[in-house]
Amino acid sequence: MDIAVSVISLLLVLVLIARGVPGRNLLVALAMALAVVVLVVGIERAGLWPASFHTH
Repeated sequence: MDIAVSVISLLLVLVLIARGVPGRNLLVALAMALAVVVLVVGIERAGLWPASFHTH
């Protein structure tokens, strides 16, 4: 269930970003958003995320 919630929230963030970005800049904005999400998930999975940010 955690994976489904993560995927849905990622898709919603990408759609919201895509709505406000015109034309060619869309791919750049989506790539940057995806890179940030992957970076945050990687840091969290590696155990380097601050303990105060954990919710469970």
